[in-house]
Amino acid sequence: MNYGKINIVAGFIGLILAVCGGMVLGLTFDRFAVQDGNHVLSIVRFYLREGHSHGMPISFFNLFIGLLLDRVVLSNGLKKLCSILTLFAYFLPVGLVLKGAAGAPSNFPPIGMIGVFAVLATVIIMLIGALRIQRS
Repeated sequence: MNYGKINIVAGFIGLILAVCGGMVLGLTFDRFAVQDGNHVLSIVRFYLREGHSHGMPISFFNLFIGLLLDRVVLSNGLKKLCSILTLFAYFLPVGLVLKGAAGAPSNFPPIGMIGVFAVLATVIIMLIGALRIQRS
């Protein structure tokens, strides 16, 4: 396994961070999300929650790509690029958490879009590699 190891490690670390974020959100739910018996979701908490929610599948995406990357038919350069782009997918949950931590200003830069485009590019590269696999 040459190219997928970093993605597998990043996937497990991302899962640990996302689970910890979820625990913090859960432990503070009653204090910040319930007022006078009504459930209130502030925009700040919304972005923090979305960062947690997107961090989990992006971590599984890294695990998935890490396990498959050496099995698809791609040049070494494309495998390396695909591995890096898969890591860049973390810009999506990180961007959401940063926006929430900054108070969710409307003029916050769209950091998360880097992650969206990275996922799209990774999927296209992996599709090309999968289509090149010859049946035996």
